[in-house]
Amino acid sequence: MAAAAAASTTAVLPLHFRPHRRKDHPSLLLTPLFFTKSPTYPLLVFPSPSSKTRRHLTLSPVVSASLMETVNGVRKSWSGLTSLNNWVVKDYYRLVNSVNSFEPLIQNLSDEQLSAKTVEFRRRLREGETLAHIQAEAFAVVREAAKRKLGMRHFDVQIIGGAVLHDGAIAEMKTGEGKTLVSTLAAYLNALTGEGVHVVTVNDYLAQRDAEWMGRVHRFLGLSVGLIQRGMKSKERKSNYRCDITYTNNSELGFDYLRDNLATSHEQLVMRWPKPFHFAIVDEVDSVLIDEGRNPLLISGEANKDAARYPVAARVAELLIKGLHYSIELKDNSVELTEEGIALAEMALETSDLWDENDPWARFVINGLKAKEFYKRDVQYIVRNGKALIINELTGRVEEKRRWSEGIHQAVEAKEGLKIQADSVVVAQITYQSLFKLYPRLSGMTGTAKTEEKEFLKMFQIPVIEVPTNLPNIRKDLPIQAFAVRCLSYLNCTRKMGVCS
Repeated sequence: MAAAAAASTTAVLPLHFRPHRRKDHPSLLLTPLFFTKSPTYPLLVFPSPSSKTRRHLTLSPVVSASLMETVNGVRKSWSGLTSLNNWVVKDYYRLVNSVNSFEPLIQNLSDEQLSAKTVEFRRRLREGETLAHIQAEAFAVVREAAKRKLGMRHFDVQIIGGAVLHDGAIAEMKTGEGKTLVSTLAAYLNALTGEGVHVVTVNDYLAQRDAEWMGRVHRFLGLSVGLIQRGMKSKERKSNYRCDITYTNNSELGFDYLRDNLATSHEQLVMRWPKPFHFAIVDEVDSVLIDEGRNPLLISGEANKDAARYPVAARVAELLIKGLHYSIELKDNSVELTEEGIALAEMALETSDLWDENDPWARFVINGLKAKEFYKRDVQYIVRNGKALIINELTGRVEEKRRWSEGIHQAVEAKEGLKIQADSVVVAQITYQSLFKLYPRLSGMTGTAKTEEKEFLKMFQIPVIEVPTNLPNIRKDLPIQAFAVRCLSYLNCTRKMGVCS
């Protein structure tokens, strides 16, 4: 009865370890308190030093939730104190203190004196000093230049971000923490060597915006700033690649490298040969090197003159029925003709063998079936001005200059009744991962890289450093919820908003 009465009593006890001695052992023992499951709410169970029975104290749901939140907060704080990332960031604060010590001196310089610091730094490098010797003062100069030209002063955590980039690592910074401004620190410091710096973004708009916006800081300090955009002529590209800092997007950079490798004379080259790559800062690095990292950049050349076969094969593909005349494999987008399908195709094409070397039809028929089954209009491509234009599956953007290889694009054109462009063969190709491995020094920044850190370490030997926010983060990051179909995610959203019950 006493135990039952104790169990029904509601009390709030602090979590702690209760020491007691066992009769058969003289040493002091620590017995932890622990939770047990209940149909209603958790019960806090602890041993009594004066009785063999266990007392059960019931925590109200509000107190229980508050207690668990406190425990989770303590666990996270302890995890932060013991993490390697925390110690790395603390070490960077030595550089921050050094940069801050230069700030009063740099603030007293006139615009001309501040701009002349670039000439001084380059002279010191020629005399034998390294980038490490001038890093703190150079960062202080960029901070003051940004303050005067943009009205923005780098926060201490942004100094840490710039140092992470300079050290050839990936800086993970939360959205709104100023990654674009951070890039000016590492870009300026590495441009002092005169070997060129590439700031790589994911599209032309961001490249142009950053070149104009952040370029004001670099031009004020006496550096030249270049911009590579789609549609530029070779002469413009060559001039912009010769600049101290060049802003471009990953696609233009890759194709310029491929075209240079196909060049037949030195005058056709646009990049800095014989050393086109020195130091790169990749914005949204997880998207470029992981999400799109294995997508090949292709330069194709015209191959054969079988354009007339594609419309015929497209009509044959329409006659064939899935499951009866052919089967498909969604995993690798492959098609296999059945015996019935082969017989019907041979009859329609009036040939005795689809694989006849003198009159080959198999490749065209199979491509026609692939275009029918796997390439959907307004999903994989759109039709505009009489052309089939590919839609990038990751960005949703239309890529006018890109074409599918191995006859697929011609099969799609035939399916839509468009003019068949000449068939093509790949004459040069490279993936983004292979391209960026050519840089002796590579860095990147993004808001979501920690989840792919193992891949970055495995493929590029680049660590990911989480840069702390300038102010404490008051947002609560909830766990990711995944749904099998889209309608369930919509239903979940409406329930949370109270639209339906």
